[in-house]
Amino acid sequence: MKAPSVHWSEFRFNSGRPCLDLPATVRRRASTPYDVLAPPGEAARWLAEAGLVERGTALAPTQVRQLAQLREAIWAAASALSRRGKPPASALAVINRAAGYPLPVPQLVVETCERVSRARNAFQSALSVLARDAIELLAGGDARRIKACAQADCGMLFFDASPGERRRWCSMDRCGSRAKCLTYRLEKAGRARPARGARNALGRRARGKAGRVGA
Repeated sequence: MKAPSVHWSEFRFNSGRPCLDLPATVRRRASTPYDVLAPPGEAARWLAEAGLVERGTALAPTQVRQLAQLREAIWAAASALSRRGKPPASALAVINRAAGYPLPVPQLVVETCERVSRARNAFQSALSVLARDAIELLAGGDARRIKACAQADCGMLFFDASPGERRRWCSMDRCGSRAKCLTYRLEKAGRARPARGARNALGRRARGKAGRVGA
């Protein structure tokens, strides 16, 4: 995947569902895809910022590949449903396998009675949380709310929780703003062309009158 001209170090957690936040780590899938988890340590940092593992957790290369495999499986299945298609069986198999890992176990801290979650294998539990959220979304009636950003070069998947299901953009601050600016420029250019045409017509009529007077 091609590296972008700007450094996209921030992660996006605005898809509306944890399972869709994971595919969003590939930016601009519809044009010049860039995997923000590719740099060393970024996959572990994403899991930590998503609240799925402790900060400072390190991942082995095989674990990074497993996370990427689940990401692409969720993307393939959710993208198909967003187009009212059938999710690939291979993608569903990957999601089902990840969902089979044990979830974190809720525990109480003796000194503070604070609730914490502990897992024997934090990475596998993180995969399970994401996969089970994907199953809940993909198999439920809310699957119709899975949409792709309408910006042509984006295509990020998101969960449309708006009352009228009219959300079009992954973010109004990003693609929504870009689309509005483009629409404004096109409308402005469209208004300018007739105005220039009218001025040219007036100029031609004025020159015609001057020619008749001179004659």
